Amino acid sequence: MPEAVMAGTGKVAYTANMSGKVSDYGTGKKENYDVAVRLVGKDLKGLKIEDISVPVAFTDANVSDVKMWVTRSLALDDKKKNLVDGVTVDGVISNGTLSATLASPYTIEADTLYVGYSFNITKLAKDTKKPVKVTMEESPLGFFVHSSRTYLKWMDKSAEYCSALEIVLSGVETDAAGIDAFGTIHGEKNKPTDVTFVIRNHGANAVSSIDYSYMVGTTKKTGHKDFEIPVPAYYDAAAKMDITLEAVDTKGDYPFSFTMDKVNGVAQQSAAYEGNLKIYNVLPKRRSVMEEYTGTWCGYCPRGFVALEVLDRLYPDDFIGLSYHNADTMEVMTSDQYPLAASGFPSAEIDRRTGMVDPFYGMQNTGFGIEQLWKQQCEVLAPANISTEASYDETGKKINAKATMVFPGDRTDADRFKVEFVLVADDLHGEGNSWAQKNYFTPDSKEELMFDEAAPFVQGNEKVVGLHFNDVVMATTRLTTGLAALPSNVVEEVPVTVEGSFDVDAIKIMQDARKFRIVALLIDSTDGTIANGAKAPVTGSEKTGITSLGADKQDCPVAYYDLEGRRLQQPRHGLNIVRFASGKSVVKVVK
Repeated sequence: MPEAVMAGTGKVAYTANMSGKVSDYGTGKKENYDVAVRLVGKDLKGLKIEDISVPVAFTDANVSDVKMWVTRSLALDDKKKNLVDGVTVDGVISNGTLSATLASPYTIEADTLYVGYSFNITKLAKDTKKPVKVTMEESPLGFFVHSSRTYLKWMDKSAEYCSALEIVLSGVETDAAGIDAFGTIHGEKNKPTDVTFVIRNHGANAVSSIDYSYMVGTTKKTGHKDFEIPVPAYYDAAAKMDITLEAVDTKGDYPFSFTMDKVNGVAQQSAAYEGNLKIYNVLPKRRSVMEEYTGTWCGYCPRGFVALEVLDRLYPDDFIGLSYHNADTMEVMTSDQYPLAASGFPSAEIDRRTGMVDPFYGMQNTGFGIEQLWKQQCEVLAPANISTEASYDETGKKINAKATMVFPGDRTDADRFKVEFVLVADDLHGEGNSWAQKNYFTPDSKEELMFDEAAPFVQGNEKVVGLHFNDVVMATTRLTTGLAALPSNVVEEVPVTVEGSFDVDAIKIMQDARKFRIVALLIDSTDGTIANGAKAPVTGSEKTGITSLGADKQDCPVAYYDLEGRRLQQPRHGLNIVRFASGKSVVKVVK
């Protein structure tokens, strides 16, 4: 990969491939390819494109008509060939890189510009079956592709990959930076407000410090930020910058602006970034919900098991996990009854809004990416605070649940929100093959599953026994009594309460009445997403008369019924129906 920065020359490389880690992409066909990235942003205007390059595996022996180009739009002519309205130059392949230097630097004037390359596969070989280099790194550059046999029109594949293309820009300042638009910032009265800005390097040097100022209304404050790890010297390289705004003592909406006064100690001429600061009396706290889809038959599902255990440990008050089991002892609903269609096992979704992801990696290929994804969702403003409580009734045959919502402002559309109550069991366990977790992980997986919670799965056992399963969904009012409705009109900070209930006799696995939790989900019915969540233990378990299981007694009696199916507080003389923890029921004579 070419040198990232030519320090002191006002030049910088722009690429999504900052790590140098690339993958191969292609159709496996002998055809023409056109590949592009998109340049968007007012900060790019006036800069010049000097060089274009991209890593390749192929050589001149297997390709022809290699071009690199700049165009204001992606278009095709009447023969379905790429139509360039800017500049086209011949590309040169050398030492694994396709590159070109423009005869005259191309000045960026349009709001949107595309830079790309084209080639024709003349021989289908190992290096031309997947001839396009892409990266999983996120970048606004994206990845666009057209081909003569497969992608008959320009296709935007940016949601999956970014192109590894690199562009050398000239005309940049030595030290400069920008920030992503931030819109409305939300804070609570009389409390400092933590804000995270995304800083992007727009200069030839890495960014190691920023002096900034901000204004709330007419009040100006200043600050300084040192980056422990400098923002790399690539154009648009990003880093998060956390600052704390001073407390505001009055609820209301305030104009807010943020200015970078110095970058690396060098004064800037950049304009202020405008937004708003909305101050509430009480800022709703969001607890995002991870719904995981799993099964003991699934050898990769230990990833989800470990993720739930780790997140429960790291965020005991705020993390809400719901584990839906499939085709095993803990299954309580069929896959077509899931709140979302599971794309496979294991899989997970957060707040029913992220799309299905891996329950451990998240949207990444490696690492504990689900934690970052969950934390990102927790930063989304919730429409209301929500709390919940639940208890067994006096008979021990019903669990009554209640959820209370407090909205930070008046609303006339609160009926768009519904409440789903979910009953969750912890510490489910048992003996025998039906409770064994299939496992594909080995001692070589210790680095991949880096937490202590993964210890049972990295011993090399194909089946792992003795596990205690937590966060297991036992029932949901979505499938029984339905979602609880809210009124249309709610008043600022006036609590709104809804209720739900569960029939204890309908609970499939009743191992320990003390280890049930209620989860209340505030559902936005306009799109089905989870707007907020709350959890609480189910109290009053002593009313059930159910004996909890010891760790060494999987199949103990857990409930007694008469011959008409009525729940008994204790066995009676004569015939009794005895229900065991495994779910089986038998008729026994009690003398």
